[in-house]
Amino acid sequence: MKRLLLSYPLSVHTPVYKDNPPVEIVQQFSIQKGDLFNQFMIKTINHSGTHIDGPWHFNPQGKKLSELPIDNFVFHHVTVLDIPKTDDELITKADLEPFAHQIAGTDLLLIRTGFGKIRTSDPVRYGNHNPGFSASAANYLMVFDSLRAVGMDFISSASPLHMDEGIAFHQTMLGKDRVDGRFILLIEDMNLNHNLSNVGVVYAVPLFIEGVDSSLATVFAEKRY
Repeated sequence: MKRLLLSYPLSVHTPVYKDNPPVEIVQQFSIQKGDLFNQFMIKTINHSGTHIDGPWHFNPQGKKLSELPIDNFVFHHVTVLDIPKTDDELITKADLEPFAHQIAGTDLLLIRTGFGKIRTSDPVRYGNHNPGFSASAANYLMVFDSLRAVGMDFISSASPLHMDEGIAFHQTMLGKDRVDGRFILLIEDMNLNHNLSNVGVVYAVPLFIEGVDSSLATVFAEKRY
C-alpha cells in the first residue's frame, strides 16, 4: 500500500485568499541561539492552506468542526473528477451532470481543475483568480445522499469574481436552512497533483480546536496497487 499526501504543509509562503492575512511563523526559542530547545509561535486564520469548512462556517445552526465524530473524516468511496477550469471560471451543474453515475455512491468527491499547478509559481493569481463553484452545483450535489465531502485543487469554493455564487454554494453545502441537519464538508486548497487512480481510503484529519467553525487539516490517501 502506498500513501499520498493530499494536503500542503503550512508555511509563511502559503497563498492567501483575496486579502486574508498571511501565515506568520516566529521562532520563540532556538537551540542554535543558546536555548535548550526549539519552539515556535504560529499565527494564522483557520482557513489558511489545506483546511476543512465545517457547517458553522455558513450555517448559524450548524456544528463546529470539533463537534463532529471522527468517522466524519474517513472516506472509503472516493471519486476523482477532472474538470478543467482556469481563472475565475465556475463549476456548474452542467459540468457535473455527465458524471452522475460516478458520483452516485461516492462519499468523497475530489474535483481536479488543474489550477493547483500554479500554486507555487503564481501564488497571487492562485489566491485572487481561482475557479469556484456555482449555486447550481451545490443544489445538484446535495441530491447525492452518500456524499459527505467535496475536495478541490483551488484555494476556495468561492471564486472572488463570483462571490454571490460562492456564498450560495457554501450555504447550501453546509446545510443552511435545512431541517434535516444534512451538510457536505468542503476541503479546500488540496494537493491533487498526483496520479489518483486506485485511491482507496482517504483520511482528512482536522486540527480540533474548540469554538471555531473550520480548521486546518492533514489529508492523505491510501492507494491500492
